[in-house]
Amino acid sequence: MKNLLLTAMLTLGVASAFGMQGSYVEDEIYVKFANYANGRPLSATMKKFILSKVGAEEKAFYPQIGWSRVKLNARGNVEAAVATLEKERYVRDAEPVFLRQVVATPNDPLFAQQKWLLPIQAPQAWDLFKGSDSVVVGILDTGVQLDHPDLENKLVPGEDLVTLDGDPSDDHGHGTAVAGLVGAETDNGIGVAGTDQNSLLMPLKVGSGGISHSVEGILYAADNGCDVINMSYGGFGRSQAEQDAVNYAFARNVVPVAASGNNGLKDVIFYPAGLDNILSVAASDDNDNQADFTNYGDWVDVAAPGVATLCPSLGSGYGKPSGTSMASPVTAGVASLVKGYSPAGTTNVQVIDYIKRGADNIGDFIKDGRVNANKSLQLVPKFEDRNYGIVGMETLMGTHTAGTGSDLAALDSSVAMFAAAKQQTMRSPAAFQSLTFDVSADASAIDELKVTLNAFVNANKVTQMIYVWDPSLNRWRFLRAFPVSTLSASVDNEAKISGAQRYIDGNGHVTIGVRAFQPFGSVNETFNYVMDRVGISAKLLIN
Repeated sequence: MKNLLLTAMLTLGVASAFGMQGSYVEDEIYVKFANYANGRPLSATMKKFILSKVGAEEKAFYPQIGWSRVKLNARGNVEAAVATLEKERYVRDAEPVFLRQVVATPNDPLFAQQKWLLPIQAPQAWDLFKGSDSVVVGILDTGVQLDHPDLENKLVPGEDLVTLDGDPSDDHGHGTAVAGLVGAETDNGIGVAGTDQNSLLMPLKVGSGGISHSVEGILYAADNGCDVINMSYGGFGRSQAEQDAVNYAFARNVVPVAASGNNGLKDVIFYPAGLDNILSVAASDDNDNQADFTNYGDWVDVAAPGVATLCPSLGSGYGKPSGTSMASPVTAGVASLVKGYSPAGTTNVQVIDYIKRGADNIGDFIKDGRVNANKSLQLVPKFEDRNYGIVGMETLMGTHTAGTGSDLAALDSSVAMFAAAKQQTMRSPAAFQSLTFDVSADASAIDELKVTLNAFVNANKVTQMIYVWDPSLNRWRFLRAFPVSTLSASVDNEAKISGAQRYIDGNGHVTIGVRAFQPFGSVNETFNYVMDRVGISAKLLIN
């Protein structure tokens, strides 16, 4: 253990004033300014005045979290600047820009089989779901080889957060391997498979070996459509700016995943993996043994294969690196699979819960077990849309001139047409039809129904209103109103019936009312209202 600890200290660097917190950028700090007493943000002049006391100037401001990145002059000292600024009335917090290190260990040449896919049951998971290109995974790392044959078709535009030149090319190799473990292109006749075959990857370069722009990368990913972010880097310094960035991403339904570190230490927290709202990942081998290099303990959530993981490498080749840097993207790939498989509205909290509950127990070195893609997918509730047929139609006002209820099931030339009649009270034309649907097959399982109506009219300024019949109160309940198009088969209008059980009668039927009318004072005596399609459907849980 002494040797391991010494290695960690030599690798990460130990700053005198920050103990085991690690090394940092020598001429920059993060500062969070306070507001004035009246709640107004601090003025640019006041910020400049405060920073001048330590020979610094604001380099960038991140309004999402309220932190500034500050550049010290050539004579500036990080420790002294932080200590001075923390005493200022209008400074809420100041801290170094901790330098994170990538956490991979290069290993031997390529071997012909990706054994790391077997413990997480990836092939079985793919029988259920191969991933979705609507899910984007942010690769916060050293960049990605943009023309790697196993990655180039999976990439969306990213950014170099260090230079802001729009080119996140990898000049180190670490990020290319990480990206491939998440989602290397599959079934393309070359190379290897990724954990998620269809997700897209956003390369976000946050450093090269030394990761200096973690905060910026997290914010960029959250603001530019990433559903999952992977952080295969870290150090021993806890950053509040980094925590605020993670919280910002988490509040936007992002799933943050991070490596626990390669120092072989128990219960020594490694950041950002140790921050709140992050899924932290230790490494195991292909036989579910704890990797000898992994950091571990009660603070680590899950494990994933991270020993000799066959994956893409810089230079359009392939290698088998080891490290928690490899275990983390395997887990991020599982997260993107689960996210893509989940119904709309699924939260990041739910995605993380499915991953944890689907994990296999391989020992107490982590809290929740080794990830299992197949088991996690099986925990995701799946829904099916059910459509129900019309069993009755009645004209309550106006004249039914053509078509039957069964004609309304499809959008075609067979439609139901109604001639409006003059209303006695409004003295304007209107038509009112009721349509009854049989939902008896699923009556006890329906929580919400959706009404879809497609109609048109041969007059102007006609409004259509959708109602549902409440059998317990023996009256109509209004749902929604829409203008009626004068164009044939134009658009579908939808209305939701929440608490649907209330509107299902003893025969398992639901009755919908459709009313079309012109406003008071209309010059028309009548009009023709044509329904092309009316239907109701329910989204039902099928597992």
